[in-house]
Amino acid sequence: MAETAETRKRGRIALEVPYPSKVRLPVRRPAIVRRERLIEALSHARERRITLVSAPAGYGKTTLLLDFAQAATDPVCWYGLDERDRDAATFLRYLVASGREREPDFGIELGTALATGDSIGPDRAVELLVSAMQPGPPLTFVLDDFHFLDEAETELTQIVEGWLYRLPPGCHVILSGRTQPQLGILPLMSVRQEVDTIGAADFSFTCEEVVHLFRDVLGKDVSLDDAQHLADVSEGWAGALVLLADRVQMSRTAISLEHLRGSDTLFQYVKLEQFDPLANDLKEFLTGSAVPRWLDEQFLDELLGSTDTEKRLNQLRRLNLFVLTDDQNGRRRRYHRLFRAFLVSHLRSQQPERFRELNIRAAELMEKAEHWEEAVYHYIQAGGWERIVQVTDRVGWQMFEEGQWDTLAEWLDAVPDEQLAQQPKLMLWKARILHNVSQIDLALNLLSRAITSFEANQEWALQAEALVIEGMCLRAKGEHEASKQALKKAEALLLAHDGPAPLLTEARKQLGISLNWCGELKQAESELRGVLDIYEAKGDVYNVALVADDLAIALAQMGRLADAAIYFERARQCWLKLGNDAAHLRTVNNLGVLYYLQGEFDQAETALGEGLDRAGRLSNARPEMYLRQNLADVKRDRGEYSLAIELYFEALRLAQTMDEVLISSYISDGVAKTYRLMGDPANSEAWAQRALALAEEKGGTLELGVSSTTLGLIKRDAGDLKAAAASIERAVNLLRDSNAKRELATALFHLASVHFSLKRKKLALEALAEVAVLISELGYDHFVRMEAVRNPLLVQYAAANKLAGDYFGRLLKTMKGSRKAAAPVQVEAIESESDMQSETGV
Repeated sequence: MAETAETRKRGRIALEVPYPSKVRLPVRRPAIVRRERLIEALSHARERRITLVSAPAGYGKTTLLLDFAQAATDPVCWYGLDERDRDAATFLRYLVASGREREPDFGIELGTALATGDSIGPDRAVELLVSAMQPGPPLTFVLDDFHFLDEAETELTQIVEGWLYRLPPGCHVILSGRTQPQLGILPLMSVRQEVDTIGAADFSFTCEEVVHLFRDVLGKDVSLDDAQHLADVSEGWAGALVLLADRVQMSRTAISLEHLRGSDTLFQYVKLEQFDPLANDLKEFLTGSAVPRWLDEQFLDELLGSTDTEKRLNQLRRLNLFVLTDDQNGRRRRYHRLFRAFLVSHLRSQQPERFRELNIRAAELMEKAEHWEEAVYHYIQAGGWERIVQVTDRVGWQMFEEGQWDTLAEWLDAVPDEQLAQQPKLMLWKARILHNVSQIDLALNLLSRAITSFEANQEWALQAEALVIEGMCLRAKGEHEASKQALKKAEALLLAHDGPAPLLTEARKQLGISLNWCGELKQAESELRGVLDIYEAKGDVYNVALVADDLAIALAQMGRLADAAIYFERARQCWLKLGNDAAHLRTVNNLGVLYYLQGEFDQAETALGEGLDRAGRLSNARPEMYLRQNLADVKRDRGEYSLAIELYFEALRLAQTMDEVLISSYISDGVAKTYRLMGDPANSEAWAQRALALAEEKGGTLELGVSSTTLGLIKRDAGDLKAAAASIERAVNLLRDSNAKRELATALFHLASVHFSLKRKKLALEALAEVAVLISELGYDHFVRMEAVRNPLLVQYAAANKLAGDYFGRLLKTMKGSRKAAAPVQVEAIESESDMQSETGV
């Protein structure tokens, strides 16, 4: 019942408390982030009777409650609890004192009973508390650090539960603490929609809040990218962000959890606030259960030799000790990353033998379940390098074929250099990975040391394997002849020592690819067909796809485009079956280029566009770079210049991030050609000069020839025909050396056009005759047909002179039925044969 008028008339008896600061709003530090979204959430929560604010130490609970209290229009009563408040009389005394800070006549009858020392049972205490809150304005009570009442006397728990259950309308209580309140009435009140909750996930700092914290509170500048990295590492834990500030300053935010140690301020804080107060048996469970990266009850029971994992995890959830559910990973449970990092660090430093034993045991269990990534992770933690060799031998090829290069790279990067030197098979795996991620010089350096060691120890099979990888790397650097020689040496070693058949087949496969690069197309076709038969007989889908891709390129080089399309499509289907996205995109790119070679713009654009839609999923940007570059070529030749420029610029950005100078030259030349189409000679020449400079930097004869052709055309457009002839003649000489037949035919056609304009008709016919020979070798002439439409008098002259049989006569008839091209410019629309081959090595 409510306090009577007679009770209020008699007046209140003064009620002293030993520590008045516990019932007064703490002083708010000025330099702190104000969390408006959480203040708003608390304000909305007042529509219900109870709000639970629950998060571990350092999440900003008290700061939030202070901001809320200061912003509230209705009275907010504050009560900061500690371990001394577990006694019922003490709790009631402070609760009344808290109310009187805002309403001086609050709880007169209860205060009188407390002051006179009357015995107050739980039921009577509840009645007096409820009665005290009925008169006057609605009150909100904030009980901060409520976790101190987790071990309160039963009598006090009954009082709190009764008070909350019978809370008058309009009144509100906020229970804030590090743990979930252990009150029996909360489930029922939650079902009745009378309880709201703000948890650790709500407190997590967003990227923008991290920027605000560092800039306005910590006085440190941080970019949005770095702020997002910090938000990810800390999972938004405010206290961790503050304690990591010094480390951020030193490392420019590149923080790795693996490098944090017990001496770090953050870990000292976690130890003091969260770990040390726990019972020893719970500490033992925490450190053991932190060894795996996920909290699976059955796995932990087997790992720790226990039967109570479920009970322990429930206890940790009640204590709010960083047990999270990861929605992005099938709702698997795990520890907060920083908390787990502390537990692992503590176990490693305090119990090194237990740390190693548990990781070995975890690795063995993961191997048994064929969870290879987790198995290797635990072997790395335990320093089980020989076991890593065994796992890599067992599943490395499967992962390699599925395109999981990043995972393999992570495994090998974790192996110390001194251990790597003692594990030759791991050295070769690392070289393969380095080749596939385009770190060619690092791979060659590693292989040089390995080959010397293998040769000295007469380890012929390992030496041959190293030579095969060396051949692949040399080819990637453009050293085609050296690549061929390394692969021939590998093949000879394997034949002389009766080496493993799979390795011999791989050596032949790589040799076939290098022969193709060297222009020895017939030999390349023969080698690749023989290898393809072997892989098909074995049902080796990965290598069938790889060889079909390379065979298609060889056939395209030989002008057999229809056959090439069949093998590209075969490779594409295999990559889809394997789920190897990177290789699939490489083949799709080459298929798009092939369609373009045949003048099938629609099919080319469809293939390249679909590939580009999938490319963003890969961590390797190389396929996206080639797809954008080739699609830009198509868009340019269709007259969609603005889209072409956008695609070129994005491809160029990707090429620059990978330090791909030669492809940057090729793309820059594409930009120059597009600006020329757009009638912008200044930009066109600037980009062509840039392309030439990049090509000269790396000595790329193909790229030098292509950019020299473009510069010659710019000179021709400006009316400087002699300068144009000189530039294009230089291009022709360079392109002859690079064996780039399509680019050479293009340059010769333009040279014939310039000679024709200069009245050098004999020279023009000689150049056109060579164009016809090259067209016959290539097997396609789409690019020449486009240029012929723009140079009709030249073609008429060649046809009148019956040059190259009736080729130019037929070309002239085709021109009459063709629509006029967009502008009289030289076409350089697709990836060159040499570049197309380069793409297959991605």
